[in-house]
Amino acid sequence: MPNTEGSRWLLLPALAIAFAVSGCGLSGADGQEALAEATIAHSSDDIPEGTSLVVAEQNASRSLPLQLSGATEELPYSLDFADFSGGPAVIEALRSGAADIGAVGEAPIPLAVASGVTDIVAIGLEANPGSSGGYFLAAQPGSGIETVADLKDKKVAYPPGTGRHMIVAGLLAQAGLDPKTDIEAVELAGAEVAPTFASGAVDAAILTGVQYYKVGAPPIIGDGTGINTGIATLIVRRETLEDPAKAAAIGDFVGRSVAANNWITAHPDEWVDAYYVGTQGMTPEDGKSLLDHIGTGKYYPIDEKSTALFQTVADGLLETGTMSTAVEIESYVDDRYNDIVDAQNNADGSEPQPLP
Repeated sequence: MPNTEGSRWLLLPALAIAFAVSGCGLSGADGQEALAEATIAHSSDDIPEGTSLVVAEQNASRSLPLQLSGATEELPYSLDFADFSGGPAVIEALRSGAADIGAVGEAPIPLAVASGVTDIVAIGLEANPGSSGGYFLAAQPGSGIETVADLKDKKVAYPPGTGRHMIVAGLLAQAGLDPKTDIEAVELAGAEVAPTFASGAVDAAILTGVQYYKVGAPPIIGDGTGINTGIATLIVRRETLEDPAKAAAIGDFVGRSVAANNWITAHPDEWVDAYYVGTQGMTPEDGKSLLDHIGTGKYYPIDEKSTALFQTVADGLLETGTMSTAVEIESYVDDRYNDIVDAQNNADGSEPQPLP
């Protein structure tokens, strides 16, 4: 179901090529093995002809690295991508049946669960601890706002139910302000935050890195460092995993996603040129600066440690008053694809840093 914040459909060619079950893997754009045997084992006979997957993403953040890395070659199923604005819209696409898999950040799952949504589960988990996530709380130039504490009684724009919402609430709480009563909240769709800020209609706004540079690099009074975990998730409806064909195809997709993500780490210049310059319209210098600042996350197996990190997100949302109901994250993660994540990281020589 198209979301009210505006969506556009992106289509990757569906390749009707048999996917060989062998140890040779799938060669990416640079010739490296892109798929490990564990991923290949989820293909062929496990994925009947005619199986299809629709992935709900944001800003081509999943489809582009898959294409660039060569990880969409020899697909044993058809693969479509639908682009949405914000995590809540992605979750609604899954729940309506418009998509099979969704890609969201750290806050949408606990926020959705707190609001009564219980049929969504994370099957892939990427983290980038210590990064700001490229989320910047910016103030209007010349406004006299120099610290987060100066935002009392000021208009602050953010997209509700997202990681940016969480960071705003966290920064305000750190400054001794109540996110619900001490500011005039201006809740907007993610894509509307930057133009609203640029128009001067609000005193401050939480901007993505791309938005920050596009509005002229205004003064930064806070960012996501220490609040953002860099968690991004691949999510599905629980019901989808009950379909053996879909579950096998999703396992294959997880492996390809890990391979594509590792490709970004190994090819930062190509990623800057294709994504930040090619799709986001940034200058090469700004794109490189932003990537250097935020870094690239890694896929981790869903285990006790990564789940505990994810739990800190839910706890922080509760502590800052962003949500009023406690959420136990372990009930909303599924570790069935851990072997694929580990095997793909090993195949790519990618070793995620220890989690805090």
